[in-house]
Amino acid sequence: MQLWRPDVIGGFGLADGSELKLVTGVNDQSRFCVIASVVEWATGRAVCAAFAAALVAFGCPQEVLSYNGKQFTGRFGTPGPSTALLFDRICQLNGI
Repeated sequence: MQLWRPDVIGGFGLADGSELKLVTGVNDQSRFCVIASVVEWATGRAVCAAFAAALVAFGCPQEVLSYNGKQFTGRFGTPGPSTALLFDRICQLNGI
């Protein structure tokens, strides 16, 4: 449980025309799935809720490596102290 790789995948279409996303996370070495959460909207809050639940269930990894999705990083936003997103803050608070 040294390195987790969270991601958002989907657009899974439903019969009613709506679409769902899947928030996933795997432990890099073992490929153990630590996050598998179906969400209607892959917002920062939804992704962070799934990530936080995984931290409670499995403990904290030493590192997290994600793609540059807006749910995971604020580095492409307006520079400044408010750039840190909820995901960044959760990682900082947990020593990740």
